[in-house]
Amino acid sequence: MSSDLVDGSDKVVKGSTESRPTGMEGVEASSRLGGKAESSLRTPKDGNLDVPMSLAIIRVGDEGRQGNAEHRVPTGMEEGPIIKFRAAQREFLRGVEQHRLVAFVARRQFGKTTTFAALALKKMMKRANHTVVFGSAKLNLAREIVRKEAEVIQRAIHALAKQAEKAEGLLQVVDGKTGRMVSGVTADDFASLYEAQRLEFRFYHSKTIYSRTKVVALRADTVGETGDLMCDEIGRVKNWREVWEAVEPIVSSNPMFRLTLATTPPPDDSHYSFEMLSPKSGTEFEPSATGNWYRSEAGVMVLRVDAQDAWADGVPVYDLERGEPLSPEEHRARALDKDAWDRNYAVKFVFGGTAACGLLQLESAQARGIGSCACIVIEDEADMTIAMAFLRDHLTNNPVGIGLDLATTEKESSNPTALTVMEASGVELTGRLTLVWKTRDPAVSKERVRRLVKTINERSRGGPVRRLCIDATNERYFAIELSRDIASEVPVELIIGSESAPGINEDAMVMKAYLGNLLIGELEDNHLTLAPERYLKEDFRLVKRDRGSFSTDTAADGRHGDTFDAHKLALWALRGGAAGAVMSVEGVRLSAERENIFRPRRLRMAA
Repeated sequence: MSSDLVDGSDKVVKGSTESRPTGMEGVEASSRLGGKAESSLRTPKDGNLDVPMSLAIIRVGDEGRQGNAEHRVPTGMEEGPIIKFRAAQREFLRGVEQHRLVAFVARRQFGKTTTFAALALKKMMKRANHTVVFGSAKLNLAREIVRKEAEVIQRAIHALAKQAEKAEGLLQVVDGKTGRMVSGVTADDFASLYEAQRLEFRFYHSKTIYSRTKVVALRADTVGETGDLMCDEIGRVKNWREVWEAVEPIVSSNPMFRLTLATTPPPDDSHYSFEMLSPKSGTEFEPSATGNWYRSEAGVMVLRVDAQDAWADGVPVYDLERGEPLSPEEHRARALDKDAWDRNYAVKFVFGGTAACGLLQLESAQARGIGSCACIVIEDEADMTIAMAFLRDHLTNNPVGIGLDLATTEKESSNPTALTVMEASGVELTGRLTLVWKTRDPAVSKERVRRLVKTINERSRGGPVRRLCIDATNERYFAIELSRDIASEVPVELIIGSESAPGINEDAMVMKAYLGNLLIGELEDNHLTLAPERYLKEDFRLVKRDRGSFSTDTAADGRHGDTFDAHKLALWALRGGAAGAVMSVEGVRLSAERENIFRPRRLRMAA
């Protein structure tokens, strides 16, 4: 069967009869299959990407017969320019070769997605039978943003294909659901596949062996396949923490897999990408056309490219009205929202957002707790023994209050029980010990609370626990039962988060908001010392301000700001109400009422 093929000059060549990959009956391609793809992707000094691969127009037959449907370039792209990579893009491509986990933090519209498209092609060419998962945050956003992103990817793929001249291979656009090559791809077809998460690129190394890149929405349930992972615009992924927990084990399972991230700084400092990618405090960067490398606080290698770096490479930003090129200083001066400009163009990790606990204040409080405070996750009784030993060694003779946020389940995604032992010394508050556990057996929780109370009450100086405050908003019956059982050992107060705070009128805030604000006030006043463990920091940061009160995100492992709640309850145990106040007298022995009550007699003065 004859076919129409295309040579490197994009001219149709008649009469060639080349073999095709299995499952590609009726597909006529521009290159011979069976050759070996080159293992590297070169970026010469002029910035043009030299891709060792050949691709041109593909003709598709009808059920194995010669047809007239062509895989045409979308309108407006026929003579599209080849990709001319910027200095920082080339620097990032080199950095990916050196680090298994690497991030590209760059100003808006710098070409992060285009860089990822080239990187995906390079990975496919380098290894046969290899999968690259391209996770895009844009697929979770509005339809017009999705369509724009699809156009960027399509242009990038087309531009790469225009440069493919050296390796004998074939690059296909495939419907990921059916596994069939898509013919006659228009811009709308391409965008529809992208939007439906069915877009897949395949690079054939031989007739039957290929590597592929799958494009999916960046969610925890869509990035489970093994292979290289590329996560684009992670700062815009709402549940990035959950996605990270899903992808990290995949890359850790094989030393050949790599994880590549790209984003601009998120608008909220409570976003997990903020903690992962922000540079160490006080780090300064000099303008450089290739950007600046740094290792983040979390240990991730990051290439940072801001507007000054782009300007050094001859890449300006443009005036919104006249379209004239502007220096970064001029562009910022004209910006209405300076904070947004600092994030999007200066690539600054700006503190602020909806997180109830400020990151700097939290890190300062935890720094003070190094060596004297601890947060321990209790898996078994051996952990409990270690926790009690720590408490005996570090407890002082100051007043002690305990806060308990109860939970009665042990599923993987369920909320844990959290307990905090807090000491007060003047205005200073120390969260000496925080315990976290999961159990469905109330008897286990009772025994652990009783054991902890006994340890404190037996200290040689300082006296017994002042009070135990239990959150009874959700686990009310268990809280009441626990308070009855332990009331002879420690005064207990049950806190209902939805009830009004005491001593305030009926329109006052409820206890949930009231206690939360008390704790945050102590944190911001620098009165609070906390355990240094990362678990505590991440859990505190889940708490958000919400219309005068607080709401909490739920992490994949069930964390729900439980340690924050335990701390605010412990604070109330120390500072709130009268010492030993209880909500119920059940379990407390009362004296019998007496009829003859002694009354002192008034002395009469002698006349």
